[in-house]
Amino acid sequence: MKADKIKEDVQIIESAKELLRQNRRTIAGYTFTVPSPYEYKHQWLWDSCFHAIVLRHFDTAAAEEELRSLLDSQHSDGMIPHESKYSLFGHLLPFTSRVTQPPFIARAVLDVYRKGRNKEFLSEIFPKLESYHHWLRQHRETDNVLKVVESDESGEDNSVMWDDEYIAPVHRTYLRWFPTYVPLFPQLAALKSVTATSAYADALECMADIAGILGDGKASSSFRNKNRRVIAAMAKVFRQKDELYYNFTHSGKLIPYKTHSIFSPLFAAAIPRKEAKMLVEEHLINPKEFWTKFPIPTVAASEPKFNPQGYWRGPMWMNINWMLHRGLLRYGFKAVAAELLQKTLAAVKKSGFREYYNPLTGEGLGAKQFGWSTLVVDMIKGSKGQ
Repeated sequence: MKADKIKEDVQIIESAKELLRQNRRTIAGYTFTVPSPYEYKHQWLWDSCFHAIVLRHFDTAAAEEELRSLLDSQHSDGMIPHESKYSLFGHLLPFTSRVTQPPFIARAVLDVYRKGRNKEFLSEIFPKLESYHHWLRQHRETDNVLKVVESDESGEDNSVMWDDEYIAPVHRTYLRWFPTYVPLFPQLAALKSVTATSAYADALECMADIAGILGDGKASSSFRNKNRRVIAAMAKVFRQKDELYYNFTHSGKLIPYKTHSIFSPLFAAAIPRKEAKMLVEEHLINPKEFWTKFPIPTVAASEPKFNPQGYWRGPMWMNINWMLHRGLLRYGFKAVAAELLQKTLAAVKKSGFREYYNPLTGEGLGAKQFGWSTLVVDMIKGSKGQ
């Protein structure tokens, strides 16, 4: 039985390796991985971070190139767009989106370094990361937590968390593309985001580690202190009487829905172990909320807004499971992490590498041959301490 399990894992890993190879593109000298060869044919910020994290297990040089290409889209003020590398007949167009995405870049850079130990890569990338973090402080911080501007910037385009921020449900239509892409079009919607802030807190810790590796003790200490301030602010801004962390509209209105974001603080080690234990025992492994047959749904199954096939309104997404898996291991919940991995693998074995999955049936939904769903490989490796 154990031999069969090992064989199945090897097959998943090899399939993921081949998918990422097939999704690699070179345009105008830039080499990167498209999320899907069918629906998403450009470079996307958090997708490339996730691609690099998986690629490091196969080819650290390719992982480094993925991140170089991403950072080559950086604007002069430090901003990194959520989508870039538009091309026409193989020629790069001077156009990028007007929004960014949750900041997983420092995490990806550090993970890739730890696999390849290429200090020159760190030295090359670090100034660009510093510039990006300066831009985030200037343009996306509010009360020491991170806001996301427009639903596309959250990465969770149609999520229920935007239902109370938009006057009309434009986040569920392509009308949301106007503030994302059209110059001078007003950007009016914003959220104080638990998930983006958790990614930010983790990124600050990564930046401290990277600076330390490079021998910059002053920068390392500064980023470490900033990480502490952000974690303290998360408790002040997001934590409610039930000890869960909820998103807020930019105007300060609580968004009361139980979504996957209540688990995001685990990823950043941002809550005490007692609260983490409650979170896992009362909500995560609760079959009425998040412990579905193929967990975790992005909206609790107990919520009236839960839709197992609605885009970011209930399905399981691999990047969310990956964040949760890392958080569970970070807090020592190894048995729960192992079960989450097995349930995640079951969805992949049933439906392949899809954009998202029905958390009740495991049916694959959205784009096919989807790059970041190969994150299950990093979950496999992480469970083995690799």
